Amino acid sequence: MAVLRSIKLTLLLAALAVAGTAGESGELRSNHIRSKVQVNDVDVGTTTTSSSQPKTLVDAAEEFIDFEANLLKRRLQNKVETTERCNTWCMLKQSLGLTIIGLLLICVSPCLMWKNEGRHVKELRRIDFCKNKAVVIDNSEFPTDEDTGELVHFVGQVSVDDDALDLKSGALNISSPLTKALVIKRTCSIYQKFEQSAQQTKNDMIGAGQTTTTTYSIKEDWTPMGPQGPLEHFPNDPNSRGIWDELVTQAGALNETAAPAALNLPPNLPPEMAALLQQVDLNQSPHCISVSKSAHVGGFGLSRDIIMSEKAVFQSNWMQVPAELIPDHIESLPELRKDRYGNLTTVEEGDQPMNGDVMIKFEYVADGFDASFIVQQVLLDADPEAGVPEYKFGVDKQNVHDEKCFGKITDDLGVIWMVRAGRHDLKEMISMAKEDEKNITKMLRILCWILLVAGWMMLFSIFTTLLSTLPLLGALGGAAFFIVSLIVGTVCCCGVTAIAYFRYRPLITSIILATAGGIAGIIIWRLDEANEASMQPTMAPVFAPKFLLEPEELALESY
Repeated sequence: MAVLRSIKLTLLLAALAVAGTAGESGELRSNHIRSKVQVNDVDVGTTTTSSSQPKTLVDAAEEFIDFEANLLKRRLQNKVETTERCNTWCMLKQSLGLTIIGLLLICVSPCLMWKNEGRHVKELRRIDFCKNKAVVIDNSEFPTDEDTGELVHFVGQVSVDDDALDLKSGALNISSPLTKALVIKRTCSIYQKFEQSAQQTKNDMIGAGQTTTTTYSIKEDWTPMGPQGPLEHFPNDPNSRGIWDELVTQAGALNETAAPAALNLPPNLPPEMAALLQQVDLNQSPHCISVSKSAHVGGFGLSRDIIMSEKAVFQSNWMQVPAELIPDHIESLPELRKDRYGNLTTVEEGDQPMNGDVMIKFEYVADGFDASFIVQQVLLDADPEAGVPEYKFGVDKQNVHDEKCFGKITDDLGVIWMVRAGRHDLKEMISMAKEDEKNITKMLRILCWILLVAGWMMLFSIFTTLLSTLPLLGALGGAAFFIVSLIVGTVCCCGVTAIAYFRYRPLITSIILATAGGIAGIIIWRLDEANEASMQPTMAPVFAPKFLLEPEELALESY
């Protein structure tokens, strides 16, 4: 309370200065701010001041102080701390659980390494099949019947011609269809409260126990996942639904069967990233997405499934729908207004968003960009009554069967499907696919190595916990066990990778082993010869008779 009193005294002086410059006839800033405050989802009305009954400086200061004090209290209440104490016995039980997890990682990681090497070989065989079997179509505008059912490579420009695209009928649609649009979507976001946590751990000076202090706070942000549930540690701070239910009603009924299952994501993730990981279903109300039925590349038609599945190619360059196509207001939703960016929102111009506010964005992807394909050429069923353009040919995934041993053995390599943005010939497509596959394989190898080292480290966790009862031995023991885990994990990783390499590449491995064996044999042979030469006895030196020496030498010898 003493802190609040000192703060209120400071605010009083600031309020007197503000009130002295506000004037008796002007609207006070405190009244404007108080009009925006909500207490338990109930708006606090603005107290109007008549020019005939102006407020004094003391009244204005008291109102300003009350508002700032309430705001400060709310900020202090938006933090909750919990403390958990885990003694030595508790840490030993946790380390036992980590030991079991480490044992599982040690058993699972080699299996994953083995599968990764097999997957890598299979992908390279699939890419080589594309290189050898793909038929190059020089002009995608004129595909022929001869290539139907074959694996083809072509490049071209994605186009929708003069077709216009809009969203589904409803109040939340654009005012008129948009031309030259491949995809158009409507994304609705709501301003909600989220819990964030921060942990601080303090180890005991003597013993293996530790104290963990977790601080929970509230963060507000936009999310397309819809209204959030109650906050676990802040039951008195509920999330407002705003007009979200009205948006769902105006956009259409919600299809519960198509809703994606919620994932258990790590805490403290930004709402936009969480929505990206959970893959917000834009077919769910009040969201919406529409794909042009006239999309094609030359003489090849593109279906909705292709455009929706290859988002990196067909949905990477989103742009804002022109503001003139966004309605200024919606009669059934008078709370919405159009802002300067062309979005529909309930936030007033110049104000900060509040809990329950909504924002609707309209974005589209324009046609006219290049794309390259290695796909199977198929025939399309034209149906003009359903709005499908009469393109004779389309694209699909091809199932690959590779033959070995002169056609006596056939392996199913899965499906081939390569689509990339830009113009790339067959050689570039194959090279890029191999490079991507090498990068994926390296990343998976590193991931399996990390899991293996972590498994060995967890396996020794019970010993590190026992050593941590003494401060110096705990730090030294943890470092020693980490080095041992690093060495053992690396040896296991290299061994499993080498065995898997021999299993899936027997010819290359045999040549490498034969070469290494030959080099080792030559080195051993040369070392044996050198050893034998060094083991031969050495004869003692024999002096020549004196009569054979020169007279000068004899004189020197006598001297």
